[in-house]
Amino acid sequence: MSPVFIWWLSCRAYQKRMKGLARLLKSINFLLYRAILPPEAEICRDLVLDHYALCVVVHPNVVIGKNVRIYHQVTLATEACIGSSHKIVIGDNVIIGVGACVVARPNRGLVIGEGAIIGAGAVVTRDVEPGQTMVGVPARPLPRR
Repeated sequence: MSPVFIWWLSCRAYQKRMKGLARLLKSINFLLYRAILPPEAEICRDLVLDHYALCVVVHPNVVIGKNVRIYHQVTLATEACIGSSHKIVIGDNVIIGVGACVVARPNRGLVIGEGAIIGAGAVVTRDVEPGQTMVGVPARPLPRR
């Protein structure tokens, strides 16, 4: 069973107010893959977590679009209360490279536009425009060709 399928089941259980089952599935994902994948997040079924989602950490206030690929050791974090309107929103067809960190500033949201690429090891702290490639610490956009 893949970590994405377990996470998707966990999110569905949470939406149907089966919080105990949702937390159990979250724990199974952690035990098997060392990934913290909260049931409160909003994900699409076609999400790809490469390398079995090893050490992926996601804050509950995250919305992930369609056809998103996330590699191992990625962190998606925000300094906002669970359930607040301040979310990290990842658009469709986004790629987030190995070890990248996407961190929203305190009590603010952050948007990664459709088709964006976050390079391996990049630290993103501000919005990313659609189709943009971000690299480095702190992340800066690569010039478009």
